[in-house]
Amino acid sequence: MDSNVTFSNYILEETNYSYLNTRVRAMESKVFKKDTYMKLLNMEVSQIARYIGEYEYKEEIDSLSREYRGIDLIERALNQNLANTYNKILEMGGKKAATFAFAVLKRWDIHNIISILRGKFAEVSPKEIEKTLIPIGELSFNYILSLGNLSTYQEVIQKLKKLKEFSFLDESKEIADIESELYINYYKNILEKFHKNKKSVFVNFIKMEIDITNLRNVMRMRRYGFTIEEEQKNVIDGGLYFDLEKLGKLLRHSNTEFLNEIKKTPYGQIIEPYVSEITLFNVEEELEKFLMGCAKKQFKGGHLTIIPVLHYIISKKIEVENIRKISRGKASNLESKIIEQSLVI
Repeated sequence: MDSNVTFSNYILEETNYSYLNTRVRAMESKVFKKDTYMKLLNMEVSQIARYIGEYEYKEEIDSLSREYRGIDLIERALNQNLANTYNKILEMGGKKAATFAFAVLKRWDIHNIISILRGKFAEVSPKEIEKTLIPIGELSFNYILSLGNLSTYQEVIQKLKKLKEFSFLDESKEIADIESELYINYYKNILEKFHKNKKSVFVNFIKMEIDITNLRNVMRMRRYGFTIEEEQKNVIDGGLYFDLEKLGKLLRHSNTEFLNEIKKTPYGQIIEPYVSEITLFNVEEELEKFLMGCAKKQFKGGHLTIIPVLHYIISKKIEVENIRKISRGKASNLESKIIEQSLVI
């Protein structure tokens, strides 16, 4: 089966914004609200599967329930529903949507490739790796599955290198370095593609995402130590508030200087309460929630623009990740309060 979301599947017509955004707003009206998440938090995994199968995930739950149960059923239904949702948007989107498809679809290629590389490195079976894959991307899903069936992560990289877009990869490097290179290349290409739209809401969101990725890496390096080579591998140029020079200073500042500098940006209020914690888990979780929250606020308005579509894409991603967090938390017997704190609502 090769039914993933790729642009090659579509003959693109001119974008009819009035039609497109009317349809998208109708789709967004069905996105789960806070009260639904509160209901899910009080359910067992099997009940969650039944509940979402009564709403927008019915098609996926019905078709997949013949083969899967419990958390596996929910995970696969979420992944397939996300792919089906992207398909609908691309069918309706037209040529203007194509401008943004690279940024949206290529992100999922990177997600799938990294999932496969991590699985191969950990010697996980192809069947288990497949559970983590989402049939969305510029690459054919059959091609993605073929990568998952290779024996080692070195073989995966060797096959990827035959594609021009991944020719920069080197199978002799450590897997963490390869992941960094994939993301650095991804963001570089995005900023190049949208270089004429420097002040657009979408580009600002991408730049903020780069900032948060950099801050996460800087905090890890400050906590665990770093070499010059590691610094160069783990920072991405093009952020909204931090260029490479500022990131280098953040990395070497004292704790007080670091926090004072961060507080000059919107990220300060997120980082400050967690700066003394032993682990970075909570602050990284809060930064991701902050990013998604900003995206939902920024991608509003513009009836005759692509903005409502971007707002829905983010809203749908948040919904899928919230359901995933709840179902995984329930499967791991986490307290409902802990799960709730991780949700983007």
